[in-house]
Order: sequence, then C-alpha cells, then structure tokens
Amino acid sequence: MADVTVFGDINVDVLMPVACYPESGEDAMASSLTIRQGGSGANTAIVLSKLGLPVQMVGRTGDDHWGEIARQSLQKFGVDTRAVSRDPELSTGLIFIPVAESGERTLFSYRGANASIAVDHIQSALIEPGHFLHLSGYAFLRSPQREAAWRLVELARQAGARISLDSGIAPAVQAQPELVKLLPQLNLLVLGTPEAKSLTGAITQDEAIQALLELGVDLVGLKLGSRGCLIANSDHSIILPSFPVQAVDTTGAGDAFSASLIYSQLKSFNLPCAGIFANALGGLATTVIGGGGAFPDISAVIHFLG
Repeated sequence: MADVTVFGDINVDVLMPVACYPESGEDAMASSLTIRQGGSGANTAIVLSKLGLPVQMVGRTGDDHWGEIARQSLQKFGVDTRAVSRDPELSTGLIFIPVAESGERTLFSYRGANASIAVDHIQSALIEPGHFLHLSGYAFLRSPQREAAWRLVELARQAGARISLDSGIAPAVQAQPELVKLLPQLNLLVLGTPEAKSLTGAITQDEAIQALLELGVDLVGLKLGSRGCLIANSDHSIILPSFPVQAVDTTGAGDAFSASLIYSQLKSFNLPCAGIFANALGGLATTVIGGGGAFPDISAVIHFLG
C-alpha cells in the first residue's frame, strides 16, 4: 500500500543544451540530446520513491512510444503505475527543453493525454487513511482532469488523508479560483513568491505568506531560488539559505523540493530540518541533466549533508 498518491502530469522531456537562445527565425545548435522521464507529478513521485517511500502515480499517457518510456521509467524506480491509464487518441505529454549554459531552462510543453484523465478513471480505493495525496497545480487547468483532481481531494478528505499542492506558476494565474478554493484543505503548499502573490493578491512576500496561513494552509514551503527557501506555519517562519552547488540544469528542482517537504511531513521533521533537507535535495537536483531517474536518492542526500 502506498504512503503517497501523486496526481499530476506524466511527460517525456527532451533536453538540449544550447550556448545561447536564438533570435526569432534563427537556429541554435544543441551540443547533446537527453530523453528522460518528466512531468511535475511523475518527477515528484520518482523522488519520493528514491527517498524510500511507497508511491503510486495517478495520471494518463498516450498509448504510444512516449507513454511506454514514461511508464517504464516510473516502474523502474519503484512507482506503482496501476492507476496510470492510456488514451488511445492523444499523445503522451512531451516537453522540449533548451538548457542555457547557466543551467536555466525554457519549456515548450504539449500536455496531451494528461488533461484527458476523467473522474471515471479515479477509483475510490486509491486513497486510504494515513495516505498523503500530492497534487500538481497543472491538474486544475483543464477539464476533465480538473474534475478528477477534485474527486481525489474528496476521497482524501473522506479518508482523513493529508493533502499537498505544488501550485506551479501558470496554474496560480490561469486556475487561480480553483487553487484558492483548495487552500483551506491543504496540509502543505509549495510555491514561489509570484505564485503566492497571485493566489492571495498580496503585494509583499510576507503579506502573501500570512494570507496563505490565514486561509487555512498548515505549512507553506516558499521556493526562493538561489536564496534558499522559507518554511512557515502558524507558529513559526524561518528562512534557510541554499547550498552552494554547480548547477547544470534546473529542470525538476522544484519537484524534488516538493518531494522533500512531503517526506519531512511524513517523518515529522521540525521546520529547520525540513528546510535544510528541501534545500539539499532541490540543490542536488540542479547538478544533473533532466529529472526522473537522474535525481539523487536518499543516500546521496545523506552524503551531501554529512
């Protein structure tokens, strides 16, 4: 039985390092090509599994070659994929990612079959008491995936399971009413400062954090990029600086950060420990090309912190 159920996008990432971004109509030559498992949901599920937690993935791929790559990658790293369905008409989600020499990446995304998962694909037995349900904000962008996400929230509430959300930048703007409605039910919310301001209408970062906590979020994990993170609950707030690492690709670093905070919640870490662990795992995720199986496991994090 899984400890964590993850609902979100399952993609295949095609990563191409480039020296610089071309002007419109020009070419940029990639120095290499890497094809890896991707998607905010799938990345988080794999990291959680590599941390030693039983994880099941709920989502949808196409019935195609890309979908087979994605499912095999999830299974290879121990993620239960029995709740991953296949769409016979739409392609698996595919993302082309040029990566600059600084490690910053730009995404060209096709969500494909991700958005076609519907309520009738969600089985009532997916969520059990003691589970942790993790949601990607992208699941709330379009129907019927949006309704499937709300069905999982309902099942989690009925089972008394904890719920977490990684909001994402686009969903915090495009699906703002949906995410605001979800906030009072969240035990954990992971986001950046722009998303926090979008969801609350606050002007400053501190005002946004306070508003999220007043709306009912138990724990906020605010990603501060190279400055580290801010972890806050109703009693305490602490900023933890980032670790110095040689970043080569930031793809999936936020997903690793989310996974670390879920792990911290399940292991009852205090705020400083949760923030240190999240910064370590998020930082290590930037030292490898791509997400999925390239992410560090628990032994790598322990060695890094040791």
